[in-house]
Amino acid sequence: MTLSLSNFLSNFPFFENEKNLISHIEEFLAAEYLVRPLLVYSIHNKISPIDINKCRTVLGKADRQQLYSAKILDDLFIKRTDLKSLPCLSIKVENCFYYFLNLGFKKSQFHFAVFSAPTEISTDVLTSLSQFAASHLKIIQKFEDLYKTHELIHIDDVTGLYNQRKLYKDLALLVDKFQKEKDPFCVLFIDIDYFKKVNDTYGHLVGTKLLENVARDIKILLRDSDISYRYGGDEFVVILVNSDAAAGKIVGERILQIIKERMYEVEIRDEKKMVKLSVSIGVAEFPTDAINSQEILAIADRMMYEAKESGRGVVFNTQDIFKASLKKAVSK
Repeated sequence: MTLSLSNFLSNFPFFENEKNLISHIEEFLAAEYLVRPLLVYSIHNKISPIDINKCRTVLGKADRQQLYSAKILDDLFIKRTDLKSLPCLSIKVENCFYYFLNLGFKKSQFHFAVFSAPTEISTDVLTSLSQFAASHLKIIQKFEDLYKTHELIHIDDVTGLYNQRKLYKDLALLVDKFQKEKDPFCVLFIDIDYFKKVNDTYGHLVGTKLLENVARDIKILLRDSDISYRYGGDEFVVILVNSDAAAGKIVGERILQIIKERMYEVEIRDEKKMVKLSVSIGVAEFPTDAINSQEILAIADRMMYEAKESGRGVVFNTQDIFKASLKKAVSK
């Protein structure tokens, strides 16, 4: 084992995810062996032999993929059923060496890297890197499982969304993040119109089922980076990360539309009935509308009440308030 490899294996940071781990390995290979940028893939463990077309790209967009021809990838993988058990593999094409590196498993996904270098890299080095990656992927998975278990205390039992406690925590984190990265965010405060009447008419069991369905419809319209919460009762909150009030109004309108157009099926005394719902939504943007986490939530809540006072079933933001006030002043 070379001194540089020994130093690499013994001096490493805590890896939050597989991309951090892979970037660390890539930096070492680039410094020591002048390797080209890595292509990193994952594929379900049950798929064998490896079909590159069925792989998910973990690292390496089109700019990296064009560095490696389809023929090279075929030469590495085609018809080989033993790759998942090999730490590494290499082929030489003209004056360049191409490598397959086994990175190990994370749950049901097998991870591997493809890269090239102008010089030959010893099997011992590649095997050590393979073992290093595999062991740390397992550690990353354990920490992710532990985090998910911890997150269960922040899950609402009825809707499966995050709860109010998590909302306050996330708002504070996003405000702190804005001070460093200047990323705005948007808060939507959503309230189901006349929901008390629904509960009084159909009962609380039906009301609970409707809350679950509305939460599903809200979440399905959001990006993976956005966060949804049940605030309490029939109220929901959505945080749109790195978004402004205009984007918030668009998303709010989409949520309103899907809920108003949906016929919600409920069962009452073994009889199926269809229920129509509507929501009123308030939108506020940080930092344009507020200076702290408490204020941004309060303003979104106030906009929701303005939406209700204007007739319900609408989306309101602070610009709408300004326009309404201006219109009233002009009419006088």
